[in-house]
Order: sequence, then structure tokens, then C-alpha cells
Amino acid sequence: MLEREYQYFETIASQLAIDHPHKFAVIKGEQVLGIYDTMEQALEETARAHELGTFIVQPCEDRSNIVQRFHSRVAFA
Repeated sequence: MLEREYQYFETIASQLAIDHPHKFAVIKGEQVLGIYDTMEQALEETARAHELGTFIVQPCEDRSNIVQRFHSRVAFA
């Protein structure tokens, strides 16, 4: 679910970062529904007209230096 939206976001992410730095994009299907200043604003505004779970909200930022960390509670004895 929402794979199509995320794939579309991946194709336009670089341009969104240039055109709308530090904003949040709402995507449904292969369409940008809006650009907002905060994630909360994006969710609130979009949820008024579209059902939750039918769109994604993604940050408009340079994705070349994103670092992901995964923590585990595994203990080696």
C-alpha cells in the first residue's frame, strides 16, 4: 500500500528539495496535493479532504546524506 506514491516521490525528491527546502510534500497517486511548512499542517489539511492511509507526507530535503540508525536491545553474553 502506498508503494506507488513513494516511488513517485523518489522520482521527484531532488526537485522538491530544490523548489521547497525544509517543507513537507503530500502525495497521492502520482500527484503532489500540496506543500506545507510542517508535517502536522500537512496531515491536518489533507485529512479534511482525503482519507488517512490514501496519501503520504514526505520531507522536501536533500536525500544524499540521510543517515539511518537502527538500535537493538540484543545482549551478547
